[in-house]
Amino acid sequence: MTAERRETVLTFGVIVALLGMLLWPERGYVPIWDGNVYANCIVDAATTHGFDLNSLRCARHPTYGWAAILTLSQLSSPGDTGMMLLMNVLLGLLALVSFRALASALFPGDGHARALNVLTVACALHPVLLSTLLQVNPDFGLYVFFLAMYAALVHDRYGWAAVAGTFLAFSKETGAFAAGALVAVEVGRRVLAPALRGMSLRARLARIAPIWPAFLPLTLFGLYLVWWTASANAQPAIWKHDWNTSTADAFRFFDLTDPIFVSYAAGIFVLGFSWVVSAIIAGDALVGGYRFLRRRAPRMLAGADPSLVVSLAVLTLVLTYVLTAFRTWSNVRYFAVLYPLFLLLAYAALVRLRVSVVGRIAAGLVLVGLFGLGAVRSADPVSKAVYGTFSIGDREMYTMTSITGEFSGPGRDELVYNLEFTGFHHIQNALFRELRIGDATWVAISRSMRWHLWSQLDARTRRRTLQRTNLIVPRYADEIDLQVNPNRPTDVVFLEFSNHQYGDHALESLTRRYYREAGIARIHLNGHLLVAHHLVLRALP
Repeated sequence: MTAERRETVLTFGVIVALLGMLLWPERGYVPIWDGNVYANCIVDAATTHGFDLNSLRCARHPTYGWAAILTLSQLSSPGDTGMMLLMNVLLGLLALVSFRALASALFPGDGHARALNVLTVACALHPVLLSTLLQVNPDFGLYVFFLAMYAALVHDRYGWAAVAGTFLAFSKETGAFAAGALVAVEVGRRVLAPALRGMSLRARLARIAPIWPAFLPLTLFGLYLVWWTASANAQPAIWKHDWNTSTADAFRFFDLTDPIFVSYAAGIFVLGFSWVVSAIIAGDALVGGYRFLRRRAPRMLAGADPSLVVSLAVLTLVLTYVLTAFRTWSNVRYFAVLYPLFLLLAYAALVRLRVSVVGRIAAGLVLVGLFGLGAVRSADPVSKAVYGTFSIGDREMYTMTSITGEFSGPGRDELVYNLEFTGFHHIQNALFRELRIGDATWVAISRSMRWHLWSQLDARTRRRTLQRTNLIVPRYADEIDLQVNPNRPTDVVFLEFSNHQYGDHALESLTRRYYREAGIARIHLNGHLLVAHHLVLRALP
């Protein structure tokens, strides 16, 4: 084994250690919000429904490939979130191996290996990618299989590209487009590369003949769409908003002033110290523009494959444009495939700016430190200025919905941008243990906050769980349930989370007429605060 390869192996040892240190405390995390929908879909597939096209289609997305892999982790112990996390960690390592292989194809020359190893560590610690790994969702599958397919293509492993591409296309609808964009850009690179000048068209086309297996995922997805449509299923084959007549209605290709687009841009180019990566790319673009205007010779990319770097830039531009044109919510997991690409473009910018090897390694180490900090704390001053902050108790998080106002509060799934969001799970566990919550206990919350926040509890530990046996299931409700219930419970524990809606009057609507407040419990854990109000039924006037 060469010294360079030993150093790369050592780098992955460091990555495993860092991931273990960051994720071990989260091994019991039970997903909330959208993650709860996907996690329960996986457990249900493993316990009751089995491997079929209905059970592996989660949240109306064609998630068959991604869901099948996650379901394997639940066959021996359904509801084991630790095994689910372990599977995602293994998938994450596959993504990082693919990232490093892709980087080596882009920059095969001497002097790049060590800097690229540091860049791989930075990718491993990226706050959004880490939170996407932990929060069960198919966008993480897109990130993994996209990088795997990309690396296989540039290393001429077309069979592996077909396998990875199939899992990519059947992780989510976005994956089919990403696979098509990958193949199109790679075909264009092989046909239009400047090094092929003087070569006949026939000879150029012969260069792309071996790539044919990479078209199989697109063919399979196309056949799936035809079959699904012909089967007259109630749901459309491709997910759409409930308020849209078709998926195409959600695209806004030319509206760049839409608040959702602005929020998307902030999530991609600013959030969690990403502005450092953006600043490097922008600096290189400014220098390139200045040199172009002065009609100076193009700068060289020492030790790089120029055609691959150009195709990377084109691919990143296309994916960024299309992904931000589909307007939904400000959930940054939608852009998980983009963050590694921008890291590679930033490294290419440093090379083009003639930053020394030592300087490139130093820049990578800075990103490692910033991303590591950003993964556990909302400490980025630029993100604070862009989004604003709200108190979670003893600390603050970014107000992720401040740009769009899509949720009248700081956010729910939008808060999955680093690992701090898991506090909304852990603090529930602390409260349920403290108050000895049981099957007969009524636990209430504002209806606006109820979106897949609850779960059943382990009968022995009173911790949240996805298991299906030995359970406690409290009587969960919201203020509307309690108001319309003619047989209102005598005692209710009403929970007030830190990300509640602004001007939320749910508690007031109950205490004004139906209940009196008999006491308050405040639970502090890992910087989070959860307030529990003990409500006692009173006689109506």
